[in-house]
Amino acid sequence: MSHAAPLRTAGDEAPERLPLKKAAGSLRFRKKQPPADAGNEIWLLTLTDVFMLLMVCFVLLFGLSLQKQKETPAAPPAPVAAPAQQAPQDTDALEKELLAAVGRDVTVEKRATHIVLTFPESILFDSGQAEVKGDVGPVLEKVAAVILSRPALTVAIHGHTDDRPIHSRRYASNWELSVDRATRVARALVGMGIEPTQLSIRGFGQDRPLHANDGDESRMKNRRVEIQFSLSPSNA
Repeated sequence: MSHAAPLRTAGDEAPERLPLKKAAGSLRFRKKQPPADAGNEIWLLTLTDVFMLLMVCFVLLFGLSLQKQKETPAAPPAPVAAPAQQAPQDTDALEKELLAAVGRDVTVEKRATHIVLTFPESILFDSGQAEVKGDVGPVLEKVAAVILSRPALTVAIHGHTDDRPIHSRRYASNWELSVDRATRVARALVGMGIEPTQLSIRGFGQDRPLHANDGDESRMKNRRVEIQFSLSPSNA
């Protein structure tokens, strides 16, 4: 007696099982590896950000400095000091002091910014000589006192002669005589306490006459020594 195989319906079929290893392998997740140059890209990005921030800060600071310059008013230029001028009252006072110091034979004259004392030759020197006479000492001492009381004074001493040629072993020309006479007067004032730096000396010979050399009287007036006083540096 033969046995028949039991009938199986379609629903009774059991599902076929896959091998465990294969199933497990198909379910494993693999990690995605980053590209080799990802680190370099991150470093470049960070450096670019730093440069951008520095650029923004620079632009802001530059804008603030420009705005501050516009708001700050410009300082006005410093005023230029006006040159010192000789006050009229000072000149008048100096003229009065000199008039009181000298006698009638010495003239006192105001010329522009100067006060001029004119000493005739006969008061200071013998004819053709440059030694200062002793009897004029008191007058020069009074003049020296005026100078000492005014340290701001500048004093110019000028020697003058007439046009007659000089015949002397010591002086070859009138110019040399005029220079020596001015020097001797200056030396006398220095001996009375005047600083040499306050004095200047010039000799003009016959080149600056007061009068035409057409007679003895006019020539006598041209032979002279002038002492010029100024409260500012003299250009005479």
